[in-house]
Amino acid sequence: MQKPILFLIDELEVGGSQRQILVLARALREAGHAVTVAYFREENANLRPAFEAAGVTTRLVRKGRGFDARFLFQLGQLLASDRDWRVLTFGYTASLWTRLAGWPRGSAPSVSCIRNLGYLPRSAGAVAAVMKGVERVLASRSRWVVANSQVTADSVVARGIIPKHKMLVIPNAVEATAPEPRASSRARLDAIVVSGASGAGADTRPGARSGGQPDGRPMVGTLARLVDVKDLPTLLRAARHVVDARADARFVIGGEGPARGRLETLRRELGLDGKVFFPGTLDGREVITGLDVAVLTSSSEGMPNFVLEAMAAGVPVVSTRVGAAAELLDGGALGRLVAVGDARGVAEGILGVLRDPAGARSQAERATAKVRDLTPARIAGRYLELFEETGI
Repeated sequence: MQKPILFLIDELEVGGSQRQILVLARALREAGHAVTVAYFREENANLRPAFEAAGVTTRLVRKGRGFDARFLFQLGQLLASDRDWRVLTFGYTASLWTRLAGWPRGSAPSVSCIRNLGYLPRSAGAVAAVMKGVERVLASRSRWVVANSQVTADSVVARGIIPKHKMLVIPNAVEATAPEPRASSRARLDAIVVSGASGAGADTRPGARSGGQPDGRPMVGTLARLVDVKDLPTLLRAARHVVDARADARFVIGGEGPARGRLETLRRELGLDGKVFFPGTLDGREVITGLDVAVLTSSSEGMPNFVLEAMAAGVPVVSTRVGAAAELLDGGALGRLVAVGDARGVAEGILGVLRDPAGARSQAERATAKVRDLTPARIAGRYLELFEETGI
């Protein structure tokens, strides 16, 4: 009988960390492990049905605002409920509370996973010093601290947050399920555009409203939470430049989040109604191969899942030079890199792909070869090895 796995994360809203846990959880289930995902905030738990459909148990350990002693007690109870747990925490606060809750009960050290450069909120003066000191002490309660890219690992070590001897790098896994063929994926996107342009709700079934065939107009897109760090205003401003040069281009921004209203207002101000569409959360496996260009405009990332997924699907990428994007794209050899916030640079990158589709596809094929080994089974196995080393 394989030992059970416990993931902990703040919330189950659709995001890169949550989707990565889902990918790993599926692989661990296939390898015979019972998997539980515990989360602390009930609102917007949009991914919970996907976990449950994959046979993963979900547990809400409700946390109040600030320091919540009752929450810590309940979390400690969960950690102590099975001495065989192999515990992986994702994100700063999940790691913080798990180590604090497990310490008095003698729970086995967890593997703490850092997903982006923002690990440990930046503060000034004495507050920053205290937070760093607490984190360095609590790092002793982590078997390892794992970053998903070298740039993230180097950043937290350089900031004095994590001792170097505690750090490891394990990249993100790429979804094992093959994406849909381009024709059906493109038909879904065309249906979104037709439904959006007519004011109807999007029918994303293959062939809906489009006859099942791409209409030939350029389709550019991204999948991201609608939050400030994704810097989607830069993508909208880039879209304005692209549409000025290619009036037939269309943009799909799949995702939900608190910035939606502001983004819709900016779309209207830029005159992009009927050119840019916000269909809500989309399944990347169903739509990503229908894109002609995949775009990431984030101002901060660790290892961006969307870039990985586009590379795996053979879709040309334009990305800001953020987090591990340059590392993934071999400094621009496997995709186009631009500066953060450079809307015109993003537009030129998109137009460059559209002007030379054959060259862009060739580049994308080389990118696909690079990520071929980042399978969920292989990456999940690397995490399991961290526990095997000490018999946990």
